[in-house]
Amino acid sequence: MAWRYIIQRALSGEILDWDLPLKRDGLSWALSGAGSLTGTISPDDKLLRNPDGSTLVIEEWGTFIYAEADGEIRWGGIIISSNFSDDEWRIEAAGFTTYPNGIPYLGEYSEINLDPANAVKELWRHAQSFPDSNLNVTVTADPTKTILGTPALSGDGTNLDPRTGQVIATGTTVEASPYELNYWTAKDCGTEISALAKLAPFDFTETHYWDGDVIRHRVNFVYPRVGRRRDDLAFVQGDNVSSVIAFTGTGDDFANEVYGIGAGEGRAVLHRATAVRNNRLRRVAVYTDKAVVETSRLDALIAEELRYRMGKLEVTSISVIDHPNAQIGSWQLGDDILISATVPWLGDVDLWCRVIGWSLTDEHTASLSLARSDSFFYGGAS
Repeated sequence: MAWRYIIQRALSGEILDWDLPLKRDGLSWALSGAGSLTGTISPDDKLLRNPDGSTLVIEEWGTFIYAEADGEIRWGGIIISSNFSDDEWRIEAAGFTTYPNGIPYLGEYSEINLDPANAVKELWRHAQSFPDSNLNVTVTADPTKTILGTPALSGDGTNLDPRTGQVIATGTTVEASPYELNYWTAKDCGTEISALAKLAPFDFTETHYWDGDVIRHRVNFVYPRVGRRRDDLAFVQGDNVSSVIAFTGTGDDFANEVYGIGAGEGRAVLHRATAVRNNRLRRVAVYTDKAVVETSRLDALIAEELRYRMGKLEVTSISVIDHPNAQIGSWQLGDDILISATVPWLGDVDLWCRVIGWSLTDEHTASLSLARSDSFFYGGAS
């Protein structure tokens, strides 16, 4: 597979080089996050200077870079760092979904009965609404079953549940608690997008593609998930897994119950709990986030914390070679694939794992980041 690297001026869209002489060191993709590209340019290439020779055409946060193979753009990102060592120019780029990180929300937005899908669209819209901020990213988001922001409730039993349409009878009047973004709290757009992805929950990926002679960018928020169970692929130690599979598990952080504390003080504090009974002694972890004002968000956060603390055996990474079991790139982010290995003390172990990231080592090998398939919850509130 022949690769070429295209660089483009971020604001004007001008193509600066159709075939950047880049020696690639690393290229990675991430589920619900930004992938990365690193590499070096050597020796000093006079073509990478502006016409007057005073400055370089590659500027951090001013240049896009694309990895293209066989006429298809496989990866796109923003050059965020560069440094020089002797005659080498080292650059680092991150996927477009890194852009909202560090961008504060400086408007006013208040909604009730809001789908998180619409909230992430608003965050991306806001991030791209300022001068010198439009990446021309199109955002698509599937509707979810989760609702943010509660309306005011009267005490006369005339309230309707937005999900079921049925009357909610309350004995007291309850004030509205909308989902809000505003300039006086200046929430970080990227942090809030990640929090909403966990709450819904949904996955997101980014794609870059040719539309005629124009490069388009899309961020897809997919509900309930990206990827699928792949019965046609397998990672087997001794066949296509080139490294020794290391199963990890520890009791240091083990808990089978999580008690969550959110906004408020004293008896009025928002608090929730979740637990499983698994034939082990009860161990409790306390999760605190005073910025959480909604029950549904706190429930999602403590559920994730519980999954993390269950202490099950897991495989977090493997190195694989091109093989009929699973050819390089035959998987997609979010896919569930069976890992098989023989492990001292445990014997033969088969474990379904989800691909949460991967990097191309060379044309015949890759490294995958994994998480147990049963550590994910799909579907959100109902």
